Amino acid sequence: MYHVFLIVAQFALAAILVLSATWLPFPWAIMLIALPGIVLAMSAWLTMGLFKLRVHPTTNEDTRLIRSGPYAVVRHPMYAGLMWFTAALLLSGFAWWRLAAWIGLSIVLASKASVEELAMVKRFEEYRDYQSKVGRLVPRLPFASRGK
Repeated sequence: MYHVFLIVAQFALAAILVLSATWLPFPWAIMLIALPGIVLAMSAWLTMGLFKLRVHPTTNEDTRLIRSGPYAVVRHPMYAGLMWFTAALLLSGFAWWRLAAWIGLSIVLASKASVEELAMVKRFEEYRDYQSKVGRLVPRLPFASRGK
C-alpha cells in the first residue's frame, strides 16, 4: 500500500506543479532552465529502454542494473530530472504552496528511490559498490571522499 501512496503522490504533486505553472506567454527562459532536467530524464528512459519504464518502485524478472549513460552520473536520473524540471517551474509564478508541493515531491521521490534501492541491493550484489560511487539524486563530487 505504501508503494501505491508514493506513486499517487508523485503524479499528483508533479501535476499540481505543471498545471499551476504560468504557460502563457510561453516561458522560454524557464524552459531553458528546465531543459537539463528534461534531457536527463528522457536520456534515462532511452537508456533503460522505451518499453521498460515502470512506476512501481520494485524489481521484477526483467530488472537489470544499468550503470551507463545518465545512470553513471546519478542512480535515479528520472527522479532527478523530474525534480530539476519542476523546480524550474517554480520560477513561473512563485507561491509558497507551490514550493511546499515541490518539497513534498522531492520527499516522495527520495522515498521511492530508497524503496527501489532496497530491492536492488537484494537483487544485485554489485549494487552496493555502485551506491558507493554514484550519487542517488545529485552527482557525487569527484573530490568528496566517503569514509568506510
